[in-house]
Amino acid sequence: MVGVVVCWLMQRALGDDALITVSYARTLAESGTWGVFPGITANTQTSPLNAWLLAAGMVLVDQPLLVASGFAVLCLAACGWLAVGLARRVGVAPAGGWLTVAVIATSPVLSATIGLEAYLGAAVLLGLAQAALGGRVVVTGVLCGLAVLTRPDLAVPAAVLALGLLTAPKTRWRRVGGLAAAAGLAALVALPWHVWSWFHLGGAVPDTTWVRTDDSSGLTILPAVLGWLRAFPLVTGASAVPVVLAVVAAVVAAVRPRRRWAVAVLLLVAAGWAHLGALELIGAQGAGWYYGPAVACSAAALGVAVGAAGRPVLAGVGSGVVVLAACAGVATSGALPWTSAPLVANLALTSEYAAVAAELPALTGGEPISGPGELGALAYYAAPVATLDFLSEPARTDRVMRARAAEGGLRAELMRLNGLHRRSPPPIDTPWSLDFVDPAAATGRVVRVWEVEGPLGGRSPLVLTHRG
Repeated sequence: MVGVVVCWLMQRALGDDALITVSYARTLAESGTWGVFPGITANTQTSPLNAWLLAAGMVLVDQPLLVASGFAVLCLAACGWLAVGLARRVGVAPAGGWLTVAVIATSPVLSATIGLEAYLGAAVLLGLAQAALGGRVVVTGVLCGLAVLTRPDLAVPAAVLALGLLTAPKTRWRRVGGLAAAAGLAALVALPWHVWSWFHLGGAVPDTTWVRTDDSSGLTILPAVLGWLRAFPLVTGASAVPVVLAVVAAVVAAVRPRRRWAVAVLLLVAAGWAHLGALELIGAQGAGWYYGPAVACSAAALGVAVGAAGRPVLAGVGSGVVVLAACAGVATSGALPWTSAPLVANLALTSEYAAVAAELPALTGGEPISGPGELGALAYYAAPVATLDFLSEPARTDRVMRARAAEGGLRAELMRLNGLHRRSPPPIDTPWSLDFVDPAAATGRVVRVWEVEGPLGGRSPLVLTHRG
């Protein structure tokens, strides 16, 4: 029920990156192309599993945005079922699971990710925690593989949570053997896709692994928190509250390390922070959805800890956290449904991109255009006009990757091995360009100018030019 409300609030406000994923899934469902646009194969989808599941839904229901919302609701329902199961597994009040899913559902940073893989990742990690702490080797291994297919970087929290197998009531060698077996099963689940991708898409991991990391154009994952606090103080604070409380719970749990609930809390908090640390290590920028695994693991840890503390504490903490998060969302929402998602800092509102996109087919005769740096809303709403940038056209992706590889070091060697089977098509030439630029300084003939507004306020000219 909470998921339905959140999806209703978000129906006009899906972020640009979410609409890239929805476009990927729609293209896969309609044409079988792995890319943003039919006939242009790319390797920039970070979450294969999310795209496959969305595409499967779109084959059945030809309404991509409805499918994305429905899938988010299903993932939240799965989170609730798994969180209650986890609470029972570690011997605390099942209501702790209800607190977990309430925090996940009302967290502003997660509600802003509908269409992306954050809710799917939360469900996979919660299932993994429950399976590992129950000593279920096969399920743990399969879910570790699914975590990698959800996002390659989820291998880090998945590996931490799999250590729960070591706490199962078995001999030491059976525990170690179970962990090794789980790793083998995870490889069997995830490797076929990555091997196929290596040979057929030109990269064993998505190209976004290289173009979205070690990028000096913005703050990395941990320093970016301060930037989000300045831009969205209320919703960022509300998103951070469960993470901070989970750290407090971990300190309490460390004093009682022999309790099963304490082991669960420590593993969940460690998994969330290990993921943040790994992203900081590779220089990932502080995009809002990158915080999703840490928030989800913290919510689960908080639910378990409060469930262990008893009903009065559960009622007080649970009500306080959920009300704070819900009030933060409502207080910053403006019009209902929302016109902009919390913790999304795109250059224009989704509705304004949609209005621009509606005019592009007639203005360009259906020819492709060079994009302004944000792809998703234009890709989704401007069909059949293809918006070309480094996420949708492989030749442009290659230019960015060559620049990153030129920096040398271990990263360059890994990129060379990753691209051994890469066969890049020639660039797609287009005389059309859409840019955020002063019309007087635009290169080429100015065809149309739109004044658009960003979520943070302020209006900017979006200029369509033609070169020829």
